[in-house]
Amino acid sequence: MIAKIGKPGHKTRGVLNYLFGPGRANEHTDAHLVASWDGFAPDPGRDPDATLAQLATALDLRVKQAGHNAPKSHVWHCSIRAAPEDRHLTDDEWATIARRVLDATGIAPAGDPDACRWIAVRHADDHIHIVATKVRGDLRPPRNWNDFLRADKELVAIEKEYGLRQVPRGDRTAAKCPTRAEQEKARRTGTARTSRERLRTIVRTAASAATSTEEFFRVIKGAGTLIDVQYFPSGDIRGYKVALAGDTNAQGEPVWFSGSTLAPDLSYPKIAERLAPAAVGLALPPEATAWGRLAQAVDRMPDHLASGGDEEGQAHITVLAEALDVLPMVAPAGIRPQLGQAAAAYERASRSRIRADHQQAQATRRAVKAILREPAPKDGALLAITLDALLLAVIAAQHWHRTRAHHQQAAVHIRAAYQTAATDPLTAPAPGQGPSPVAAAPAGRPGPSHTARTGRTDPHRARLARPGRHPQRRREAWPLRSTAPR
Repeated sequence: MIAKIGKPGHKTRGVLNYLFGPGRANEHTDAHLVASWDGFAPDPGRDPDATLAQLATALDLRVKQAGHNAPKSHVWHCSIRAAPEDRHLTDDEWATIARRVLDATGIAPAGDPDACRWIAVRHADDHIHIVATKVRGDLRPPRNWNDFLRADKELVAIEKEYGLRQVPRGDRTAAKCPTRAEQEKARRTGTARTSRERLRTIVRTAASAATSTEEFFRVIKGAGTLIDVQYFPSGDIRGYKVALAGDTNAQGEPVWFSGSTLAPDLSYPKIAERLAPAAVGLALPPEATAWGRLAQAVDRMPDHLASGGDEEGQAHITVLAEALDVLPMVAPAGIRPQLGQAAAAYERASRSRIRADHQQAQATRRAVKAILREPAPKDGALLAITLDALLLAVIAAQHWHRTRAHHQQAAVHIRAAYQTAATDPLTAPAPGQGPSPVAAAPAGRPGPSHTARTGRTDPHRARLARPGRHPQRRREAWPLRSTAPR
């Protein structure tokens, strides 16, 4: 069961015309009231003597009494829809649901004689519409702040009590989708992605690559992106906004996006928290190469996710996204598309309502940034090893989210990149194209299995044995693990 609360309107009669009318495709049938503020509101759907004008006048009575103190947009409109597979609810059940939602949102608290006037209209089997006028009996506005979240919380309880489908709820950490206008503009200009999506990728990659907020801003500017940093009067940074060069509005001004409008974790405070200087903590062996340190750090992620606290787990999931963001910048050209798709697919899973303790993952974060600052290896063994470890870490992250009732993540693209790097005959890259994976491990020299090295079976590794995968490809790929630094 889901609720949709529209933007407040100013024409009560206009909403009623729609609710009691035929609908946009004649889908409205038997429109009638199932409940109202006092149980005696005129019902144009069932009472031949009642009119829409009478109902609108009754709803607007207190709006008229409040005069210029009434809000300009006084019409509150909420639709509540059951899932297609749910049983058909009776009018009495819908009436009870409407009253509970109105109570939860603060529009009409139970037992309050001064609550707002409202009606609940049913014109289909699977949903109702609630319309209220936002002036109370004492001529004050209702306290309905955050009404959608409160309505949604009440619907969760209703689903359980009524035996309805329990709809997975979002956690409000998803990036905002492009608007229709942004999509239309991208089509007109012949670009595959909107400005919002392109800027999100640029900013996310810059945050993953930079070691400080100053470098973060320099990387964005170096990518040819316009950036405007805002400051408090004290001189401290307040935030930033970015725009694509050449992307302008009707007035010829750049179309700016703040970091928080690109994604919740791209606001300046979130970026500064991730790039804060690391406290003394776990260090990786200094003698290992940058790729070796990254492979070691990522290889430990499943254990951190399985045994650490929620804050530590979220920190490792965030830094795993940073690793996926930077890999397309240094990997061979042949697997960059798969790695880019993996980073895009994993982006949603890098966030949750759990606040990350970023200090717990600083060793891995340093390893991620180091591969951009050291020469790439001359062969691709470490790349294949790193992709192997990343695949297991992504699967572990997927399990971590699932056990916490989060609904995000998939690993198909990183698996494809690993298979390419580990099994295809690969050659040295052209200058400036990054490391080149090695063709195959020496035959007859398999490395020790995970079980032999640790004395236990790795549940994440077992998930890789998908039906239909060629066994010989797996035997050739996994010996690359034997060269991994430990």
